[in-house]
Amino acid sequence: MTHPPSAPPASPPAPAVPPAPARPAPAAPPEVPRRRTAFAEGAARLRAAARTEPGRLRIIGAVVAGLLLLLGGVTFAEISARAADADTVRGGSQPLSARAAEIYRSLADANTTAAAGFLAGAQEDPETRQRYERDIDTAAALLAEAAARSSGSAEAQRYIAVLNEALPDYTGLVETARANNRQGMPLGGAYLRYADERMQETMLSAAEALYALETERFQDDLDDARAWPWASMVTGLVVLSVLLWAQRRHYLRTNRVFNQGLLAATAATTVLLVWLVGAHAVARSALTDADENAAQSLSALYGAWTEALKARGDESITLIARGAGSESEDSYRTHMDRLAGEEGRPEGSLLDKAHALADDAEGREPVERAIEATAEWRSRHTDARALELAGEYQDSVNMVIGPEDTTGESFDAVDASLAAAVDHEQAEFTRAANDGHSALGGLRAAAVVLTLLGAVGAVLGIGRRLSEYR
Repeated sequence: MTHPPSAPPASPPAPAVPPAPARPAPAAPPEVPRRRTAFAEGAARLRAAARTEPGRLRIIGAVVAGLLLLLGGVTFAEISARAADADTVRGGSQPLSARAAEIYRSLADANTTAAAGFLAGAQEDPETRQRYERDIDTAAALLAEAAARSSGSAEAQRYIAVLNEALPDYTGLVETARANNRQGMPLGGAYLRYADERMQETMLSAAEALYALETERFQDDLDDARAWPWASMVTGLVVLSVLLWAQRRHYLRTNRVFNQGLLAATAATTVLLVWLVGAHAVARSALTDADENAAQSLSALYGAWTEALKARGDESITLIARGAGSESEDSYRTHMDRLAGEEGRPEGSLLDKAHALADDAEGREPVERAIEATAEWRSRHTDARALELAGEYQDSVNMVIGPEDTTGESFDAVDASLAAAVDHEQAEFTRAANDGHSALGGLRAAAVVLTLLGAVGAVLGIGRRLSEYR
């Protein structure tokens, strides 16, 4: 009988392993209070202070004092800028514009004088030669001055460089023409006409562009000097409003009408505002007077002077061309029309404009003399032109450059009258510009002193109120 295989004996149970004790969780680090930034700390203190009346008063005092100091700084900066612009107008840009006009006049007069001397030939008056050399020397000296004072403008330097380069070429052509003319060589006329062309197309064009550039700069400086100091005025009104609000608040809380410190600050601010507006209004009026009653007159006078010089040069070139000067004659008529208007119709001419802009008898008188001399010049030119066309060339030349009853005599009268008018208007401009600059004098110091006094007054006034809480 078979028996099933017996099961293997059971292995003894493994001894029980006691569970590992639980490891305690790491203790959390103690919380470190977050450090507030200086701004947050200040804001918290400000909020805390704003909950109490003493704190509010301190805040009001600090705000008022800060606004007053801001007003002083803004006013000082703006008035300094306006005073600097006014000083630039009277001592910088306007004189530069006048110098540019004088460069143009000197060059044009030199060209005119050279042509008149050429017509005289060997009988050239030494005074004519001296006038030509004086014009050239004046132009060279003014160009050197303009180069030094216009160093900040590349465009102005470019025009000055053109003039400096062309001036010796021009004088060389004139000397060649003069030498040939003295030897009786007709080639001298060609050289002089080429010199005149060089002057008209290159040199006078550059001088005119330089004058226009300096005049534009002058107008920009004038506009800057006349601009209202809006930042100062608005800041002043804000300060005044805050001071009035602070005093009203003081009255509502204490039933006291005045706080002497705040009242002093209000008075200082009011004085500064009135001074600011009044001084700038006076300065603006003076600068406007300098522009409308002097600078604009100068512009018209310089324009008239230019046309007279061009007409005189064309008159001489017409004769030098000996029958081939119809183009120069047409140019002469054009310049005379611009100078004095069409014959019998002076309205709209440069002399008419200069007469209308002159604001006193002393300014109108030389312009009236120029108008009379121009009419005489035209009449004599007509006679000289008739002689030339009739073949009386030397008689025509004598009527142009002779010693008496000539177009040259009439031109000299026009030239002298316009010079007198320019001198008068320049003096008027300088006087008005000085008045405009002087009107701002003392205001910068006043802005500092008054706002400091106002700030001290506000702090003392608030301090006296705070002392009541102690």
